[in-house]
Formats: sequence, C-alpha cells, structure tokens
Amino acid sequence: MNGPRTSWAFPEALDRIARSSHAAFARDSGERIILWNKKCEELFGRPSRSVLGKHCHDVTGGRDCFGNVYCHHNCRIAFQARDRSDPVRRFTLRAETKGGPKWFEVGTFAIPSYHPALSTIVHVLSEGRAKRQSPAERLLAGNAPAPEPLSIGPPGFAGDQPSVLTPRETEVLKLLAQGMTTPAIAAEFFISPVTVRNHIAAILNKLDVHSKLAAVIFAYRQHLV
Repeated sequence: MNGPRTSWAFPEALDRIARSSHAAFARDSGERIILWNKKCEELFGRPSRSVLGKHCHDVTGGRDCFGNVYCHHNCRIAFQARDRSDPVRRFTLRAETKGGPKWFEVGTFAIPSYHPALSTIVHVLSEGRAKRQSPAERLLAGNAPAPEPLSIGPPGFAGDQPSVLTPRETEVLKLLAQGMTTPAIAAEFFISPVTVRNHIAAILNKLDVHSKLAAVIFAYRQHLV
C-alpha cells in the first residue's frame, strides 16, 4: 500500500511540516535546506528565501555545550537518522540566529527515499535549553551519570512501541504520515471524515502529543512508513 503513494506522499509530508506550528526545517541528501517553515523564520530571524539552497551547517552554525562544532559536513546525526535502526535522541544545540546564539532542543527524523542515502532529514526545534546537564557536564561537576536523553517520540512507552494503538488507528497514523488528508483517509477506508478525525484525536491522546506533526515523527521512528 505504501509503494504507489511514495511519489506524492513526499511533497505532502513536506507541506504538512511547512504548515506546522512547530519550528522545523528539512535538508536533502546534499545537505542543502529545502524547507524552512514560518516558525523557523521567527526563531532564527531569517526568512526562508535567505536560507533555502544553503548548507544546513552553514546556516545553523550549531555547537555543543562546550562550544565545539556540532553541525558540519557529513554529520553523524544525519547518518544515524537515515539508518533508522537506531533512532536519533533529542539533543541540545546552540545555533546562530540573527539576534545572536540561541539554545534549542532538537528532534530529528528521516523521510525515507528509495535509497537510505537519499532520505530527507527533518529537524524539529523548540527554543530553550533542557533543564538537564550533558553526561560530560555532569562528569566535570562530579555528579552521577546523566539519564538517557529523551527520545523524539511521546513519553511513557517501553521502547517507544505503539502497542496502545488499535489496528485501525495504526493504519490511520500510517496514512497521516504519508501526507494523506482527512477526506482522503476517509475514502481509503470507506468511513466518514468525522470518524477519521475521531481516530486522529484518539491517536494524539494515546501518544500524548498535541499535533499531527508529533504523531508523524513517532510514525517515522517506528518505521510505520
């Protein structure tokens, strides 16, 4: 069922990210930014026209908590996201903005292509630094080892397994992640749009997320699409 939709699901997925209230940007296999949504424009103070086509590491200038360069050519985060067998954990990054450096919490996932190396990488950002120290910071401070970083997916799941979803909710989530609209999903299952909206509301509630984009991130992490 996924195969025939691949050609149009990709732009639909990017369109959903572009319209999201979460700050997000996407980069292609050449590390060039192909999407920079409105919330990113607000956080970075840079309009999309000034960053599209540029290398993501040149735009963000990301550094870790010690000031070391984190964003660079062939970064490990992109490699791990494309591998998909080891989901990227949320991480803290200091990025350059028009108003000066800012701290961001970053979640990352890949939109698959026919070859892993061609997958599109999406970064979802929230402003602010997590109220937790990195393992290195805690070590230098003489504290106990830091807990495992939070994953991109919703909290409260052992291994982030979506076992709480019903089979139909899982199917709806798959199609939602592929960029399908509510009417299209309704037509796919021969049900009413109202029923689809009820399924989506149940999915968001069970995954403890507040937006379709967050649910889509979870679907990609679980290899549902």
